[in-house]
Amino acid sequence: MKSTEKVNMTVERWIRIWQDENRCYVKESTFGTYSVAIENHILPYFGTWELKNISYEDNQEFILFLSRKKRKNGMGFLSTKAVKDIMTLWLGILGKAERKGYINLGKVRYQYPVPHVIQSVRKENYLTLHEEFEIINCLKKQNSLKSLGVALALATGMRIGEICALRWECIDIHRGFIHVNRTLQRIYTKENGVGKSKVIVSTPKSFKSDRYIPLPEKYLSILKGHRASPDAYLLTGKMDKFIEPRTLRAYYNRLMEKNGTNYVTFHGLRHTFATRLVESGCDYKTISELLGHADINTTFRTYVHSDMDVKRQFVEKVRKMVETS
Repeated sequence: MKSTEKVNMTVERWIRIWQDENRCYVKESTFGTYSVAIENHILPYFGTWELKNISYEDNQEFILFLSRKKRKNGMGFLSTKAVKDIMTLWLGILGKAERKGYINLGKVRYQYPVPHVIQSVRKENYLTLHEEFEIINCLKKQNSLKSLGVALALATGMRIGEICALRWECIDIHRGFIHVNRTLQRIYTKENGVGKSKVIVSTPKSFKSDRYIPLPEKYLSILKGHRASPDAYLLTGKMDKFIEPRTLRAYYNRLMEKNGTNYVTFHGLRHTFATRLVESGCDYKTISELLGHADINTTFRTYVHSDMDVKRQFVEKVRKMVETS
């Protein structure tokens, strides 16, 4: 590269080089996530800047800008996690520029503002025991492959993409387990201002997401009645046709609305599964392995909830211990 071009390198020009060089090193879905963050957040702010002029103070201002940025739907601001994810990507892009001699930031630590306080009290994203019982009864009346997909989310904690990608070859009815080894998702990319999407089947989220999950006897009996060829997708019974996550999610949303149950997201069924495991006394290492978490801290931080009735039982138990001592 010519020295003059190196000196006058703009952020947008460098990002396009970075994208070309890094495309083959990450999963297609990950690269799509990077592209959306670049086009929606990084380039609108830094795109025309000369790379050499970016300083620590500029990046700190960018953090403040992101933390005050409204979500696309107008409902609140970007979360602290979203801001940190964007900054991690941006600093990675700058890090490679620094290694190639385009910029010199040095090792610095950035500060993140306190998250915006949400005034309304939001319900936890999982079903209570009573709500889960209601949903299961509702699913029994449906008798469809889509209802089976929802039931599996409750019984196994699988992610929606993992359920949609599930083929019969990964279901061992005789030994009673599911092998989760792929996921299906619609990825959105945006490059040079042009947005597009497509559905892909890929490896799971992390190496620990490739896992074996035991199935309750009741579900094994149900699955036997739907068995198809090994290459067929579970939710369609066909080799060349799948149900994508947004279709299964739309079915689930209609089901929840029809049943009148307090709404939790489809991903909340995964939280529900984890919550029931906690309430049954399951150890956290096993819960983490069943959920396919790369880090057990994710299990602690995000998925461990307790139903209010269960909390009440423990509080009463402690009180009785004190009073009878």
